Amino acid sequence: VARGLEIQTHLIERPQRLSGGERQRAAIARAFLSDPAAILLDEPLAHLDPQLRARVREQFAQFRKRFPGPVLYVTHDHQEAMIFADRLAILHEGRILQSDRPQRVYDFPVSLQVAQFLGARAMNVFEDGGVSIGIRPERIVIRDDGELRGEIIECEFAGADRYLQIATPRGRLTVRAGGDAPAIGERVGLHFPAEWTRRFDRASGNAL
Repeated sequence: VARGLEIQTHLIERPQRLSGGERQRAAIARAFLSDPAAILLDEPLAHLDPQLRARVREQFAQFRKRFPGPVLYVTHDHQEAMIFADRLAILHEGRILQSDRPQRVYDFPVSLQVAQFLGARAMNVFEDGGVSIGIRPERIVIRDDGELRGEIIECEFAGADRYLQIATPRGRLTVRAGGDAPAIGERVGLHFPAEWTRRFDRASGNAL
């Protein structure tokens, strides 16, 4: 367990000699080794640097598979939540807004608040016919015969992907594109597949 959490070289140290991140990992190890009925974790990987966090996340997932009881894992990291959760709950001001399988919550949010909370980039929202229309950046298709046209005004590099900011008559939209994305200044057509388009009540924000 210590090796998996990369604290095997610190086993002879007193807690006060460990860094905050090392103490966190020691606490996780003790929790899994204490034969508990359930494990409650509050931001357990919060103070780790990104590379170490990714490695420990993999080991944690393995520990989780071997643990027979329930684990309640609180995190503000959306990716972490989607990776670990069998069931995902969105908590806001002490109230659960939605609880379901992670993919279900992501694809079918019950409200605009949930929709714009999850994801590497927030869901696009614009008004149409008296309702709010929502669609995620990765679901918008760039094609010449798209039902809406706009101009690319920004391009953010994100490894294999590009996130384009496109000015349209419906407002500014974010679109995820591949490495061969159009350049800034180009005008493009945007298609919104019906199966990935969500409708929300303008007043309440609840899904229709």
